[in-house]
Amino acid sequence: MPDERNIWIRMKAILRSARQIVNTELEPLDLTGAEGDILFHLLSESDEISQETLADRLDIGKAAISRTVGSLENKGYIHRRRLPEDSRAYRIKLTPKARKISEQIDQAYKNVYEIALTGIDKSEFARLDLFLGVVHQNLDEWESKKCPNPE
Repeated sequence: MPDERNIWIRMKAILRSARQIVNTELEPLDLTGAEGDILFHLLSESDEISQETLADRLDIGKAAISRTVGSLENKGYIHRRRLPEDSRAYRIKLTPKARKISEQIDQAYKNVYEIALTGIDKSEFARLDLFLGVVHQNLDEWESKKCPNPE
């Protein structure tokens, strides 16, 4: 059985390398990796999303999401509007400018997958996806038992 420490170190290294590749791929668009992650996620949404929901889904703190969303708004990639029922909350929507570069953003993330999956056949990748899904579910179940969301 593999050493748990080695698996943890390898997972962290994979994420670090993937972030570095994404940063490099997004640099010509004048986007940071954090900005790209937000746009990539928003491009998969059908319409608006609350800033709080986006922060939860991307596991980003409130200050960091606010700063990054503000930067994207200043660059013209998103529009942010306050919710009438809660003046502290925002809804975020992509602008046409963001939609124009959607293919380039998608390609940046696709490039990471292509690099990472070099030498791995489709059946091995399907198994990896299955295993990661089980790991994710296990961790989510533990988290929901140990760290219930106050509502």
